[in-house]
Amino acid sequence: MKRYNLAGSLLTLALFVGWGNAMAQKDTLKLKQEVEVTKAYQPTIIDAVKINDIPKIKPEQTEAPTFDYSIYSKPVFSTFDVTPVAAAKMVGEPRPELGMGLLKLGFGNYLTPYGELFFNAKPGKKSNFGMHFKHLSSYGKVKLLNEDKVKAPESENFGEIFGKHFFQKSTLSGSLAFDRKAFTYYGYTGTQLIDVLKEQMIPYYQDKQFFSKGTANIRLKSETLSAYDFNYDFGVNYHLFKSKTGQTENQFVLSGDMHKKFGNAFGILNSSLTYYALDSIWNTSSNVYGKKKQIMLRANPAVKWATDNSSLQIGLNSTLFLDDDTNADFLVYPKIKAEWSPVERILTLFAGVDSYLQHSTYSGIAAENPYTDPYHDIRNTLHEYVLSGGFKGKLSPRTNYVAQVSYDVVKDQHFYVTESVNLFYPEEAGSKRLNNTFSWVYDDVNVLKLTGEVLHAVSDNFSVHVLGNYYSYDLNSIEKAWQMPNLDLTLSGVYKPTEQLKFTADIFVVGERTALLNDNSPVSSSTFPTAHEIIMDPIIDLNLGGEYQFSDKLNFFVRLNNFGFQKYEQWLGYTNKGFNWLSGLSYSF
Repeated sequence: MKRYNLAGSLLTLALFVGWGNAMAQKDTLKLKQEVEVTKAYQPTIIDAVKINDIPKIKPEQTEAPTFDYSIYSKPVFSTFDVTPVAAAKMVGEPRPELGMGLLKLGFGNYLTPYGELFFNAKPGKKSNFGMHFKHLSSYGKVKLLNEDKVKAPESENFGEIFGKHFFQKSTLSGSLAFDRKAFTYYGYTGTQLIDVLKEQMIPYYQDKQFFSKGTANIRLKSETLSAYDFNYDFGVNYHLFKSKTGQTENQFVLSGDMHKKFGNAFGILNSSLTYYALDSIWNTSSNVYGKKKQIMLRANPAVKWATDNSSLQIGLNSTLFLDDDTNADFLVYPKIKAEWSPVERILTLFAGVDSYLQHSTYSGIAAENPYTDPYHDIRNTLHEYVLSGGFKGKLSPRTNYVAQVSYDVVKDQHFYVTESVNLFYPEEAGSKRLNNTFSWVYDDVNVLKLTGEVLHAVSDNFSVHVLGNYYSYDLNSIEKAWQMPNLDLTLSGVYKPTEQLKFTADIFVVGERTALLNDNSPVSSSTFPTAHEIIMDPIIDLNLGGEYQFSDKLNFFVRLNNFGFQKYEQWLGYTNKGFNWLSGLSYSF
C-alpha cells in the first residue's frame, strides 16, 4: 500500500483516461440442449443488444456461504425463498404472447402472508415502463437451542418503478425503488433465562429494528454490435439508508465503463467516483459518536487480446480512498486474466490475478449480519492478491463441469464475536450482561478455497446441479475464523414430468463453525477463562417445491422449507425457523 498526497494521487489517476471497456456475455442455460456452467472465470467480451419487453421474473436463490458471510443475508428466513412459479420453458417452444403483469398471492405457517405484483405497460417502439411490488412477513415464534420459545416477527416490503427509452444507438434507463426490512433482536446464547433476567442482562432483547432504503438509478448504455465503435455504460446511483436506531447513510456513485477495439486489441476502462456519508455511529477513528465522510475513486484500465481459443487481459486496479478522519490511501495492483481452450468446448484452462478494496458500508454490513451492534463502524477490507486458476468444459453434451482453486491474501478481515460481562462468574444477576448484538475483531488472513461444480441434464425433463466449496484459513493473530464454515455444499434438482407439473428440490449443507463469546470481566480464577469457544452444529437443510399450471394464466404452487426439521443457528443465539411452508397461486394478465 502506498500513500500519496491528494494532488499526486489525482494526477496518477488521470493518466488512465482513454481506455475502453468490454462487457461480459453469459451463455444461456437450456434444459433440453447442451448446458453451460458459467459461474467460474469468464473473459470479458462485447455484450449483445438485449431489449427486454417486460421485467424478468427471476427466482431468488439461497447463496452458498462464502468468505464474506453472504449466506447470512436474511434476518430469519434462512431457508425461506419465495420463487416465481412460471413453468420451465423447453427449447423450440414458440414465444408466448406477452402479458401485462403477474400477481402472486400466498400464505404459510408462522402467520406468513405473501403478495407480489409485477406490472408492465404495453411496450412502445421507443419506451417501456413497469412496476414491481412485494410484501412478505411472519409473526410466529421461534424455539431457540435452549428451548426458549421467543417472538420473532419480521417483514419485508419492496416497491420499484422503472422505465427505458430506446435511442438509435443507446438505451436510457432509470428506476426508483424503496426497500424496508423490519425485525426484532429475538435471540440470545447460553442457558434459558426467565423474562426478568432477560430484561436485566440483554440490552437489545426483543427490541425492534428496521432498515429502510430508497434508491434512484439512471443508466445510459450504448447498443452496438461493432467492437470498433466506442462502447460505453454510464451510470448514476444514489441511495438513502435509515435505521430505527438513528443511523443515516447517503451514498452517491458515478460510474463509467468504456471499451473500444484498436486493431487486434481491446482498450478497457472501468471507473467510478463514490461519495459516502454516515451519521450516528461510533466512529472508530475519533472514538466518539458522530459522523464520517469518505470519497473513493477507482480507475481500472486494461488491454485485452483474444483469438478463437484463447484470451489475455492485462490491466491495473487503482483506488484512491479519502476519509475525513485518516490519511489518504492510494492503491495500485495488477489485474490479469488468461484463458486457453486446447480442446474447444471440452476443456478450457483459466487463471487470474486480481485485487480490490472492499468498501465496508453501514448498509452492506446490515445486510451481511443484521444483528451487528447498530452503532457499528467496520473498517474496509483489502483483498491484496487473489490468485485463481482451474479448468472447465464438458464431460458430455449434457454435462458441464468447473474445478477451481483460489488463494486470497486479505488484510483487515472482520469476524463477528459475542460480548458479555460477568456471565461466567458467580456475581448477582443484576450485574451480569450478555449482548445479543455482535461486535467484531480484525485479522489478516490467507484463504484457500477449492471449488467444484457440475451441471447435468439427466433427461429433457430432469436436471441436477451440484456445487461444493472447501475453505482453509491461515490467520495471523486470532485462533479461528469465527462463525465461518470450512465447507459448504449445494445440491439442486428440477423435474418436470408433464407440461403442467414441475418439482424442485434443494439441499444445503454447511460445515461446522466455531463462535467466540468474550467475557470482559477480570479473571478472578483460572477455572473461568475470559474467552469461550462455542461449537455450532453443521447445517443440513432440505427444501422442496412444486407447482401446477392449471391454465395459461393460473398456476398453483407450494414450498416446503427445512423439510428435514433441523434446528440450527444462523448466528450464535439466533436459531432458524423450523419446518415452514408457503402455498398460493399466481395469475398472469
